Amino acid sequence: MAAEIQIYKISGKYTKKFQKFQFTKFVRATNEQNALEKALSIVTSVRLLRRKITITEIKTVSIEECDDLYIRSLSQIE
Repeated sequence: MAAEIQIYKISGKYTKKFQKFQFTKFVRATNEQNALEKALSIVTSVRLLRRKITITEIKTVSIEECDDLYIRSLSQIE
């Protein structure tokens, strides 16, 4: 029994070199915890510590609400 893959929108903010940044990532995952882990791994790949990141929103979105063309194309293939 395979779990259904959904699209998650994860928004947050972080501080780097005394500047504040906001981000929004769209990821495909089976549950909220996996989506959060994937988004954090993407954001921290630019030499940023996880403790400096504050997640403000995690929600499930439809294909039409997704702005990331790569995620949209992957979701339409299935």
